Amino acid sequence: MRRLLIQPQARLDLLEIWQFIAEDSIVAANRVGEKLDAAIRGLQAMPGKGHCRSDVTHAQYRFWTVYSYVIAYRFDDETLLIVRIVHGHRDFRKLFNPSDRGAQ
Repeated sequence: MRRLLIQPQARLDLLEIWQFIAEDSIVAANRVGEKLDAAIRGLQAMPGKGHCRSDVTHAQYRFWTVYSYVIAYRFDDETLLIVRIVHGHRDFRKLFNPSDRGAQ
């Protein structure tokens, strides 16, 4: 199985997601956290099930959606790297195409 690496920003994303949801319901925050964790483990076993996005020009990024959150990751034969975990309404072009920031 691939080695799992989670970028510090992705860990912070998880914490912020949990805190945001926990303001209304700790039970719901825990449920979302568990679903995200299960999805990450599933990607570790089968990373090819993710998809590319037309608004992200870097082909190495793949994406997997859990509820309204999107796990952004890269992988090779040995490693699954979780880059970010963000709400699906975020501007993916700005998040993942830094050279395009001024182009909008």
